[in-house]
Amino acid sequence: MSDATINIREMSEEDVEAILDIERETKGSHRSVTYAPVPDSCIGGEVGTSIVAEDDGRIIGFILARIVRSPIELSDVAWIELIGILPDYQGRGIGKRMVETWKDRCSQNGIKKVHIMINWRDWWLQSFFEPLGFSRGDLVDFQADL
Repeated sequence: MSDATINIREMSEEDVEAILDIERETKGSHRSVTYAPVPDSCIGGEVGTSIVAEDDGRIIGFILARIVRSPIELSDVAWIELIGILPDYQGRGIGKRMVETWKDRCSQNGIKKVHIMINWRDWWLQSFFEPLGFSRGDLVDFQADL
């Protein structure tokens, strides 16, 4: 379980079951909640936009992402929909490596802006993403109870 053996690569369809296993294992206190519309997510869709981290062939982390046309920027932007890392691998910089790798891949593909939606009260997740170049964007979530 050396961090030197961690490989970060493009996700393939064969990785989906391992990602679902990580999601099941990280529910609750180990899960970082992002607020993307999961039913419209890239699960089973844009796996080429997403990445996984693996240790000796075992998937230990992932970023599910998608590319959408932004009416604000008038260009394509990338969104992180879900991010997950097995609890035994958390706190070791693997999440940072995954985000940086994902951002580099987006940039290489001509994407100029990346997004993630986070609860404004979730200081831990904000403190994870801010040093990675993320800041509060222009979008504001409005809602109404019915």
